[in-house]
Amino acid sequence: MSATTSAVLGQKPEPLRPFKVGVGGFLLLGTGHLALAAATAWGNPTPQEEASSAAMRATTMTLLGLERTTLDVVHGMSSVMALFVISCALLSLFAARQSPALIERRTAFGWTLLAASLVGLAISALFLPPPPIIVLTVTSCAFALSLRRAAP
Repeated sequence: MSATTSAVLGQKPEPLRPFKVGVGGFLLLGTGHLALAAATAWGNPTPQEEASSAAMRATTMTLLGLERTTLDVVHGMSSVMALFVISCALLSLFAARQSPALIERRTAFGWTLLAASLVGLAISALFLPPPPIIVLTVTSCAFALSLRRAAP
């Protein structure tokens, strides 16, 4: 039932649909990032990209006795963060399925997802190209709408 139909009938729109849109945005963000990283790794680098990679391969860091190149650290952190976003999105869907009250009422669960989305949006706006900015704008709006529709 649409929000307009719900308003005409005097029913409050349910919060689950925008919540699923927000979580879907997190899934898109994580899987899109992994796909882009894979395409970049298998693609033909430009001379500038090759020079940048060579410089990062030449620089190493040692932490707790493990030596890694800067390139390895950047790629590793990037992949781990993407997998973490995907895992959090899936856990959010599973939690909502097992306990719909987490979404139907304004709980810390919903507020935490909105806060994470807004922080991600702020960081993306400062450092990243438009695609994650657009996705995180949609997820932030979706989580905010879900909380607005939820019972206090």
